[in-house]
Amino acid sequence: MNYHNNQYMVMAEGFMSRVYAWMTAGLCVTASVAYYLSPTVNHDLFMQLTPYIMVFGLFQLGIVFYFSMAWKSLSSTSLAALFLVYSALMGVTLSPLAYMYTGESIFQIFLLAAAMFGVMAIYGSVTKSDLSSMSNILLMGLLGIIFAQFINIFWQNAQFDIITSCIGVGLFAVLTAYDVQKLRNFGAQAVASQDDIDKIALLGALTLYLDIINLFLYLIRLFGKKKD
Repeated sequence: MNYHNNQYMVMAEGFMSRVYAWMTAGLCVTASVAYYLSPTVNHDLFMQLTPYIMVFGLFQLGIVFYFSMAWKSLSSTSLAALFLVYSALMGVTLSPLAYMYTGESIFQIFLLAAAMFGVMAIYGSVTKSDLSSMSNILLMGLLGIIFAQFINIFWQNAQFDIITSCIGVGLFAVLTAYDVQKLRNFGAQAVASQDDIDKIALLGALTLYLDIINLFLYLIRLFGKKKD
């Protein structure tokens, strides 16, 4: 029994190492692009791209849907390229944060988001509780917060924005633990070709990447220090 448990643990750790490696690569690409396009580094280029931020956001949405729907038919190389393109586009859409918030604040909030992500990832890795039972609740929460944010685009209520941001932090913290446990379970029991495992590792990397990015975005709305 111990032999099989150790074998499953080794398989899970190997799979999760790939997931975290790709997630980290995506975050590095995003941070590099966002820094390069920030108004303090390339002001003219930033001003030229600003009117098209919404277009880049729509491209991102399209890539996520395509990535999620077509991953089985695409090669792992194609998925890796899509993931890196998505990460770069995220850097473009996040670049205006440097115009709104101080650089020190952005750095501190990202460290906070990374710390929260790390704590919840560890919890998802070690907990004996079956978090899969929360899937419907988390899905409803995700849809609810998307709807609430859409409503607030027109309502523009500051207090409502604070409430949704607090809920968003809690939601994506729990989603991190849920996603990590789900991915570890797959890694421990995977019976698939190496290419399929690589593709699912990329799908997992995108999932965790979105968890930490959303944690960061909700936290900076709550605690970010805006420029004067």
